[in-house]
Amino acid sequence: MNGRVPLVVNPEAGRGLGREMGPAVGRYLQELGLPVQILNSTGPGDVRRKVKTTLAVRPPVLVVAGGDGTVHEAVNGWMDAGGGTPLAVVPVGTGNDFVKMLAVSHDWREACWRAVRRETRRVDVVRCNDYHFANSLGIGFDAQVALEANGIQWIRGNAVYGLALAKILLLHHSRPRLRVSHDGTTLDTDITLLTINNGRVEGGAFVMAPEAEIDDGLLDVVLAKGMGRLGILQLLPQVLKGKHMAHPRVVLFRTTKLTVESETPLPIHADGELTYTGATRLDIEVLPKKLEVVV
Repeated sequence: MNGRVPLVVNPEAGRGLGREMGPAVGRYLQELGLPVQILNSTGPGDVRRKVKTTLAVRPPVLVVAGGDGTVHEAVNGWMDAGGGTPLAVVPVGTGNDFVKMLAVSHDWREACWRAVRRETRRVDVVRCNDYHFANSLGIGFDAQVALEANGIQWIRGNAVYGLALAKILLLHHSRPRLRVSHDGTTLDTDITLLTINNGRVEGGAFVMAPEAEIDDGLLDVVLAKGMGRLGILQLLPQVLKGKHMAHPRVVLFRTTKLTVESETPLPIHADGELTYTGATRLDIEVLPKKLEVVV
């Protein structure tokens, strides 16, 4: 790296916003006295590979510019490499749920200042089968929304999720049946959605787990039992405000690990990224305070 700090940029983040912002982030970090080498990702999986490779030389900090999908890959690359270097995130994505999880400013310049100051915090990471996620994993309705949103390239910001949500309600609504096992108990039910949460917000604006803590060593698991379209439309405004826990079809429990099984192959999202298109079993476990991030 020739003494330079790696700045891994996803040009496709934020529907192309990363391509516009990457050079600006690099210049601003240089102005702040942090010499960087910009490493642009070239496709799916490349952020993960670049993070793993650059961490081998143990730079003082690793800066990533992108959205939640970029962070998802970066966290997996960080875990692949065994950590050892603080991860700083400059948010230039669509939902930026990871930054909401850390409860820090969304302003990209502020994020650059944080990378320079290098004050850190250790937060939980979650393992699911053979990969990791930082914020949330979703099955059912929200996974379908994430899949639909990833295919919409002509809108930026949270409006993407609103459009995707409407399309799923109109065209692809389903109620898969799951077996959810944890702490010696099993729940067998049809669902609208199941989310495993480390952070509080997903999809840019949905306060799915309003009391989740990112460093408590626990997963906040939210299960909404099967509902029709009208029931979902009534539930969504409550989720936006984090007021859905009293809903009679919503179940919340906290655990350190769980198993989810389905006879029907299902799409799964983690941190907004489609990680499986046909999963039938997930083994999920929290890894307490495993990830070191700049805050």
